[in-house]
Amino acid sequence: MSKGNNIRYASILLAILLIGIIVAVIIVKTAPKPQRAKEAKVVRLVETIALTRSTESPQWVGGGEVSAPQRVTLEPQVSGRVDFISPASVPGSELEKGALLARIEQRDYQLLVQQAKAALIQAQSTLDLERGEASSAKLEYELAVSQLNAQAGESKSNSASSIDTALVLREPQVASAEAGLLTAQAELELMKLNLQRTQIKMPFKGQVISRNASVGSQVTTSDTVFDLVATDEFWVQVKVSQQFLPLLDANQSVMIKQGPYQREASVLRTLVDVDTKDRQAKVLISIKDPLTRSENPKDTLDRVLLGSYVEVMLLAKPIENAFVIDNRYIKEGGFIWVVNDNKLYKRQLEMAYQGRLKSWATSGVLEGDTLLTSNLGVVTEGTLVRLATDAPSSNGKVN
Repeated sequence: MSKGNNIRYASILLAILLIGIIVAVIIVKTAPKPQRAKEAKVVRLVETIALTRSTESPQWVGGGEVSAPQRVTLEPQVSGRVDFISPASVPGSELEKGALLARIEQRDYQLLVQQAKAALIQAQSTLDLERGEASSAKLEYELAVSQLNAQAGESKSNSASSIDTALVLREPQVASAEAGLLTAQAELELMKLNLQRTQIKMPFKGQVISRNASVGSQVTTSDTVFDLVATDEFWVQVKVSQQFLPLLDANQSVMIKQGPYQREASVLRTLVDVDTKDRQAKVLISIKDPLTRSENPKDTLDRVLLGSYVEVMLLAKPIENAFVIDNRYIKEGGFIWVVNDNKLYKRQLEMAYQGRLKSWATSGVLEGDTLLTSNLGVVTEGTLVRLATDAPSSNGKVN
């Protein structure tokens, strides 16, 4: 190939390359430029409730076992053979104070009373005789003194004269007889008391739990013959938090619940010690007439039995002008999420009392706040939200 042809081919290739470059530049410059679309903000739909101040009384719901303040194992005060058991003294019987339960054979104690009476008569006779002897001795002494004074005139008394005079007038013998009379009187009273003690009676109004003797049983003062419990009042010990204790209104009635039934009780005492396991305080509840049935069984517990477990609801003094908030909406650290002007905010609460289900906050909420009840997971303050009560937009977006 000649040199002229090579130059021609090179010129053609260069022309084609230039034309391609020119076309590419024209395409790039004349191509439409992409427009950047504005990113749409998705606003989450939330639910809220109003935050209003109110005056309410916190409640504490606990429970405890019913116990008896008076329960005794009755032992006889004298020994002997049981010769009578009251038909009413069977387990489960409700008896009045002073009701006869059983009797120990009385014949031996009646004889002891007669002996004590005889000893009293003997002591009285001895005292009367001594007083008569003392009276005679006094007359003789006064006569002798008057005769001696007339013969020798007045003489100085010595230290033994008063003792000699007491012996002459039989004063020690009279005192001994008087002491013997008092001893005999006390012995008679003791024998009468032991005779009365042969009758075993109810020490209080209550119920017989168990009976451990029968007719013919030989009992001593160390034997348990009856197990008795007073039924005019039962107790329930309830544990409460130490935070609730200062708010407790001891003048308010306490509600006792067991199943579908309930009845009223009262706060008896606040105990000074705490439970060693959970460090909670203890309150003693009094249930009056626990075995009494009401004419309206729907409103009253149908007998509270010993050893049963009952639910107890205590009332506190009202907390005035506070926000009452369910604990499920309070986050760890004592704050809540609120919606104000369609934005989320965190509010730190100042608590007056925090119970198991609700809390009472005195401050921390601002005007216009509504409590967020929806669970949004991880959120930040200032996040835009849309209330479920608001009218929805056409596409759920905000430009």
